[in-house]
Amino acid sequence: MNQTGYQVGSSPSVGAAPPTNAPPVQPADHNKLKRQYIDYLGLKAEEIKEQQNARRYYHGVQYTSKQIRTLDKRKQPVVTYNRIGRKINGLIGLLEKMKSDPRAFPRNPDNEQGADVATAVLRYVCDEQDWGTKSPICGSSGAVDGIGGVEIILERGDVGDVEIGFEAVDASAYFYDARSLKWDFSDARYMGTSKWSDEDAAVEMFPDKEAEIRASMENGSELTSNPDSDKKWFSNGETKRIRIVDHWYIKGGDWYYCIYTGSTILAEGKSYLLDEKKKTMCKYIMYSANVDQDGDRYGFVRNMRSSQDEINQRRSKALHTLNSRRVIIEKGSVDDVEVIRREAARPDGVLEIMPGTTAPVFDDNARGQELQGQMAFLEDAKNEIENYGFNPALMGQGVQDMSGRAIQLQQQAGIAELGPYMLAFRGWKIRVYRALWCAVQQHWTSERWIRVTDDQKMAQFFAVNKLSTDPNTGMPALVNALGSLDVDIILDEGPDEVNMQGDAYDTLSIMAQKGVAVPPELLIELSPLQGSIKQKALSILENAKQQASQPNPIMLAQAQAELRKTNAGAMLDEAKAQKAVSEANTPPQQEGAPSELDVVKSVAEIHNTNADTAKTLAAARKSNVEATLAPIQAANEAARTRQQANLT
Repeated sequence: MNQTGYQVGSSPSVGAAPPTNAPPVQPADHNKLKRQYIDYLGLKAEEIKEQQNARRYYHGVQYTSKQIRTLDKRKQPVVTYNRIGRKINGLIGLLEKMKSDPRAFPRNPDNEQGADVATAVLRYVCDEQDWGTKSPICGSSGAVDGIGGVEIILERGDVGDVEIGFEAVDASAYFYDARSLKWDFSDARYMGTSKWSDEDAAVEMFPDKEAEIRASMENGSELTSNPDSDKKWFSNGETKRIRIVDHWYIKGGDWYYCIYTGSTILAEGKSYLLDEKKKTMCKYIMYSANVDQDGDRYGFVRNMRSSQDEINQRRSKALHTLNSRRVIIEKGSVDDVEVIRREAARPDGVLEIMPGTTAPVFDDNARGQELQGQMAFLEDAKNEIENYGFNPALMGQGVQDMSGRAIQLQQQAGIAELGPYMLAFRGWKIRVYRALWCAVQQHWTSERWIRVTDDQKMAQFFAVNKLSTDPNTGMPALVNALGSLDVDIILDEGPDEVNMQGDAYDTLSIMAQKGVAVPPELLIELSPLQGSIKQKALSILENAKQQASQPNPIMLAQAQAELRKTNAGAMLDEAKAQKAVSEANTPPQQEGAPSELDVVKSVAEIHNTNADTAKTLAAARKSNVEATLAPIQAANEAARTRQQANLT
């Protein structure tokens, strides 16, 4: 990053420099900004210490060095069962499962099409910046440190405009107005980040301030919250480092920024981001999980720490009790007490006593009672931490034999306990989406193509800010001009589709077993099969329906034969009637000549014979077809059997 660019540099970077067309800068009061940051370090010392401790507990570092020395002195094992880490990871998995996409809605009927454009653009930015990876990081930071969020950054693009991006904020480097009490920091007058940076990295970010940077090495040691990572990587005296603070503050109703070290200002200016009302805004979009009575922010670790300590210590004590044995011996009956102690603890130990002395007595009953008490309290501690915040059903544990509706009720109860955190996290995502959309409207002015993917996973492309001709006026006009779209950004959320789908499948399966005519297509659609298998099964059913709707040639031939036979019988009856009429009106025929009735009867018999022949041929063809289809039907029946087994 340099003073005329937009890009945030590598990990030591703490902010973005102003655009080249930034408004005139009001000089920042360097000393005042330093006092604000130092005041935060002093007033929030307990909060900072709790954040450091919470990060240690999350990563399994749950014993202090003093506790470890004490346990080693007792010869007691150091046991760590990190249930806090599992609990937080389960929460992040829940957030990922419940994730939803942003969607824009128009503020007036004329912007209906513009809302679709805004939705596609916003999802494009989120996909391009890997929102699916960064959002869980912010969720984990809020759950552990109590503070999470992102910073909006501007990077040089390859299409003329800047690219809109964001990065997760490191909670260990974040500071804010100590008087702020709201979960979204909307009442904070200043906030920012402070990090150590290598000398070379700082010079690359601010090449025009190289002399001041090299002159202020190691300056700014008082501007640190001393996170564990800084102690590890920047404790080496040979490393040339500098503390850089990216400080955003309100002055005269507008947001300004100032990037400084302990002795000099590196960059400053007015905020280059505007909100929906065209007012300057801060680039840090943050949230907090909880705010206590002192105004300190904290996560889930605070309420689980004591249970986690009890689990570790009681587990360690139980193991120590099992590996130890109390012995009552008569004074002077053994040469070395320590030898007796070691041998008594061994399963194959050998105890030697002085002749004529009282044999040792083992206090195993008391040890067993103590062990039972430790295990009982251990189970209580495990249940306490297991049921805190959200129940195991949210992570899919213990619900294998439940119906979809029962699972949904279990999960709703667990989510209810996460209410404050989930509301804060959801509100934060909406603010991030709106901030990204405002940045897009402000900084994307050139024509560009947006690639989006629809529900059928088909890529589509459309242009924004495209110069075209108005068909009504013939004048140049912009197509999909982002700056003129007036939309609201919300989260497109819905119920837990997986549980409701499973519940519907169970209900319909029971109905089908009781004889209700449930379409097989509906059962397949609601079944837990993979999408590709569902499509294949539905395609097979559709082909079978099409074949069933087409006329069967064998049955058609049989029907035609029956029709000809019926027609022949009708002709015979008609001939008989005509004969009766003819005999009444005509003289007798010559002897030996065939009568008309005989002729008609012969013709009818010929037709009847032809019909029987056609029917016989049709039956023969049917037998041949059935013989041909028999192996195919057997294969299909085996496939359906395997499919039914998979469904159940």
